[in-house]
Amino acid sequence: MSPFRDKRFRALVIGQAVNGIGSWCALVAIWGYAAERFDAEPWQVALLGLTWTLPGALLGPFAGIPTDRLDPRRVLIAADIGAAVFALAMAASNTYWALVLAGTFQSFAKSFAQPAFSALAPRIVADEQLVRANALLSTSMQLSIAVGPLLGAVAIETMGASEAFIIDALTYMIGVAVVVPLKLSVIHRGDRGSVIEEAIEGIRVLRARPAVMRLFGVATGCYLLWGSGITLEPLYVREVLHRTPATFALLQTAFGIMMVLCGLLVGRIGDRVSNVWVLGVGSIVSGLGAALYLATPWVGVAFIGIGIWGAATPFFATPFRTMLQRSTPVHTHGRVFAVDETLRNWAMAIATGSAGLAFTAFGARSSGLLYGALPIIGGLVAFGAGSRLRRVVETGPSPEYSPGIDAGAVAVVPGDL
Repeated sequence: MSPFRDKRFRALVIGQAVNGIGSWCALVAIWGYAAERFDAEPWQVALLGLTWTLPGALLGPFAGIPTDRLDPRRVLIAADIGAAVFALAMAASNTYWALVLAGTFQSFAKSFAQPAFSALAPRIVADEQLVRANALLSTSMQLSIAVGPLLGAVAIETMGASEAFIIDALTYMIGVAVVVPLKLSVIHRGDRGSVIEEAIEGIRVLRARPAVMRLFGVATGCYLLWGSGITLEPLYVREVLHRTPATFALLQTAFGIMMVLCGLLVGRIGDRVSNVWVLGVGSIVSGLGAALYLATPWVGVAFIGIGIWGAATPFFATPFRTMLQRSTPVHTHGRVFAVDETLRNWAMAIATGSAGLAFTAFGARSSGLLYGALPIIGGLVAFGAGSRLRRVVETGPSPEYSPGIDAGAVAVVPGDL
C-alpha cells in the first residue's frame, strides 16, 4: 500500500498542511499588523522580514543537533509548541519591538522544526516508499502556499491581524497532535560528542561527500531564484504588466495550484523521479518558466510561465530531498538538513536584496532573465556531474541506516499511490 493509506501518515500530511497554512496566514498578518497598529516605517517592515530568515541562517548545523541527539518527532513537537507560544505572544504584542522579539523567537523555534521535519520521512516509511512520502509531505506544504495567504487576508479583513496569529498558534497545535502518535525506525547513532563536535561532524559528513556538495550547488540556483521572486514579482506586475495586486494574487494561486498538481504526479510516479536527470530537468525548466514569466509584457504568457515554474518545482524539490536523505547517514540528517536550511535562508536573503538593485539597474524583465538563468546553470551542474553524482546519491540508504521498525511504527510496503 502507499504511505497515504496508513492513517497516521495521512494524518501527518494533513496536519502539516494545516500547520503550513497557519504559518503563511501569520506571514501575511505580520505585515498588516505592523503597518496598521504600529505605523511601521519601510525599514521596520524590512526588519520584520529578517526575523523570518535570519535565525535559521545564523544557527547553521547547530539547529539540526537536537534532531540527531533525540529524534525528529520529539524535536518537532517541542519546536511547534514553542512556535505556538510565540504566535500568541505576537497576538498580544503592544509595541513594535515586542512584535519583533516574538517573531524572532518564533523563527528560532521554526529553525529547529525544519530539519526535524525533513528528517522524518526516512524514519517512518520503507526506502522504496521514500519518494512518495517526500512528494506527499512536500505537496502538503505547497498547498499551504496557495491557501495560507488567502486565509490570512480573510482573517485580517474579518477579524483583525492579531486573530491571524491565534489561528497560527492553533494550527501549530494541530501539527503537534498528528506527530505525537508516530513511531520511528531504530537507528545506530554511535558516540555523542559535545555540541561543537557534533556540528563539526555534520560538516565533515558533507565535505566527505563531494556529490552531496554538488547537490547543494544545484539547489542554490533554485533558492536564489525563489528569493529574487519576493522582490521582482510584485514589481513586475506593477511596472511591466501594469496590473493590480489582484493579478499578482491570481498569479501566485496559479503557481501554487500547479505545484500541488505536479507534486501529486511526482508521488504517483514514485521512485523513478529520484535520479539526477529529473533533478536537472526540474531545475532547468524552473528557470525557463520563471524567465518566461518575468520577461513577457503579456498577462496570458505570464500565467503560462508561472504555471511552468510551479509545475517544475516538485520535479526538483522531491528528488533533491530524497537523494540528500539517501546519500547521508540517517543519524546526521538533522545537521545535514539544517545546513540546507541555512543555505536556503542565506541565498534567499541575498537574492531578495540584490534583486532590488538589479531591478533598479536593468528593469524587471532583464532581471527575470538573469535570475532565471541561475537554476538553469544548476541543472547543467547536475548533468555535468554525471555518473559520479548518480553513483553516490541513487544507491539507496546509507549503511548506517537500520531498517528495523519499532512496534507500532508506520508500516509501509510497496504499492501504487
